[in-house]
Amino acid sequence: MRGMSVERDSLQEKLRGKLFLSSMMGYTDGSFCEERGGGCAMVQLGAYLAEPLAYGITESVLPPTHRDCMQFLQGEFENVRQRLSDAAVCVNIATPKLEWGLTAAEYVTEAGGIFELNIHGGYEPYLRQGKIRAMVLPENRSELFEWLESFSRLDAPVIVKFREGATDDYTPILDRLSDLRFLGVHFNIRDDRTGGPDFGFVEEIKRRYRLFLLASGYVRSSHDAKRLFMAGADMVGIGEPTIQDPDYIKKIAEGI
Repeated sequence: MRGMSVERDSLQEKLRGKLFLSSMMGYTDGSFCEERGGGCAMVQLGAYLAEPLAYGITESVLPPTHRDCMQFLQGEFENVRQRLSDAAVCVNIATPKLEWGLTAAEYVTEAGGIFELNIHGGYEPYLRQGKIRAMVLPENRSELFEWLESFSRLDAPVIVKFREGATDDYTPILDRLSDLRFLGVHFNIRDDRTGGPDFGFVEEIKRRYRLFLLASGYVRSSHDAKRLFMAGADMVGIGEPTIQDPDYIKKIAEGI
C-alpha cells in the first residue's frame, strides 16, 4: 500500500497544473487523442462500457476477454503515443456491475493506463438501473459508497468522475471520498446558465477538501483555464472544442 501511495503522489505531481483532453463518448479513441492532444499532460479515452454481454451488440463496449481487451487497449495506447510519448493515458469507463468495472480497471492498469470510473454520463440504459450519474442520488448512494470503497482498494491509479448538478449536495459523497485512496476526483463543472465553467464550485471543493481535483466543462479560453487553476483545480480538461479544432488545447496551453 505504501508503494502505491508513493506512486500516486508522484503521478499527481507530474500532472498537477497541466491540461488534459477530456473523454467524449464516440470521439476520443486513440487516434483522436493523438491528433488533438498537443499541450496535454494526459488524454482520456472513452467513454467505454464494461458490459461483456453487450459486446458486439452495443457500440463502445470493451472486448470481454482478457486477451482481446488487452490487445484493444494496448493498440489504442500505441496510437496515442505515436506523437504524445510523455502523456499519461486514462480510460473512462462506465459499467452496470461492480465486478465488471473492477475487471476493466485491472485490464487498464495492466495495459499501463489510468482508470476513470464514470459516475457522470447520461447513457440511458444504465441510468434506468440507477447507475452512472444516478448513483449520486440519495436512494442509490449506499451502492455508490460500496463501489467507491471497492475501487479504492485496487492497487491501481483510479479517478472518479462526477457531474456538478446531478445532486443538490455532494457533501456526503466528498466526505466519503476524502477518506479513500484515489488518484483524483474529476468534476464536469459546466454551467449552462453562464455558458462557462462554475469557478465557485471548484473553489468550494478545494476550500473544504484536500482532493486532487480535475475540472472540465465549457473551458473556452486560456483565461478560463487560468481562473480554474487559481480557484484550486489541479488539472483542467477540455473536450468539445477539439472536435472542430485539433490544435485547440495546444493553443490554450501556449496562452497559459
